[in-house]
Amino acid sequence: MIQSDLTVRRSAEPGEVEISGTVAALEEWAAALTRDGVEITTGTGDDPAPYAAYLTAIRVRSTADGLVEVSVDEQRQALTVEGSGESMSVLADNIRGLCREGVPGEHMHIEYFPDHFYLAESPVSLVIARVD
Repeated sequence: MIQSDLTVRRSAEPGEVEISGTVAALEEWAAALTRDGVEITTGTGDDPAPYAAYLTAIRVRSTADGLVEVSVDEQRQALTVEGSGESMSVLADNIRGLCREGVPGEHMHIEYFPDHFYLAESPVSLVIARVD
C-alpha cells in the first residue's frame, strides 16, 4: 500500500471524480498505473465542496488486454482504475504530461467518447488537477 498526498473527490451522482495533487504525488500515481495490484491511500480534508465526498483510496488493477476502465466503489470509498498495460501507459503518459508541461492550478479532463483509443465506456470521468 502506498500513502499519498493525492486528494480524490467525487460528485454526488456517478459522473465525475477529481484527483488533485502535487507534481510528485501525480507522478507517483502515474508510475503506479503501470503496475498491478497497487492500492494508494489518499488524503481528505474538512469539506469536499464543490464535490459531494472524498474517496480514500485508488486501486490499480492490470488486465491482460482491454481499455482503461474507471469505476467508483461506494462501499470502500475507492476509485478503481484497470486496464491493459498498454492502455494504462497512455493514461500515465497523459498525467505525466500535465506534470511536466502544465502550470500550478492547471487541470485536464479525461473522459470517454465513442471509439476512444484507450478508455472504455464508463459513467465516471476524471479531472486531474495539479496544485503546484
